[in-house]
Amino acid sequence: MIEVKSFTFNPFMENSYVLHDESKECIIIDPGCSNTEEEKELSEYISSNQLKPVRLINTHCHIDHIVGNAFVASKYNLDLEAHKLEIPILASTEMQAQYFGFSINRSPDIKHFIEEGDKIVFGNTTLDTLFTPGHCPGEVSFYNKDQKFIIGGDVLFQLSIGRTDLPGG
Repeated sequence: MIEVKSFTFNPFMENSYVLHDESKECIIIDPGCSNTEEEKELSEYISSNQLKPVRLINTHCHIDHIVGNAFVASKYNLDLEAHKLEIPILASTEMQAQYFGFSINRSPDIKHFIEEGDKIVFGNTTLDTLFTPGHCPGEVSFYNKDQKFIIGGDVLFQLSIGRTDLPGG
């Protein structure tokens, strides 16, 4: 059974996720931790549950979803995975940071590309990848049929159309 832990990080109040199962392998999706307190909260959850991070994934590469990529990649020695259409969005990170008046550590580049239909495997778990552009050109979502949940980045917003002021939106 998959356990989904969500965190609300950074001034944008972005949702970050750690998913794991009984194997103790976990994946980290959209790490938005933007300061040492948020980094500590994420890493303490992982260590207190004796989890082994095996994948770092972005649903899309807007600044609020990637601000913690450098920390997670470095701390857990993980390569970044995202859709190839997110390359220019990730490349615009410095401009995004300037637009909102803050600085971030540069995210690592995308090393593994995720496409529609790919299986995201960790431990005893498999998630299906859905290509869900709109908010961002290369946005992907992750679906688990057995437990009937989806991790959708910013595909849906409650009672809102979401942001339109970020690149690709």
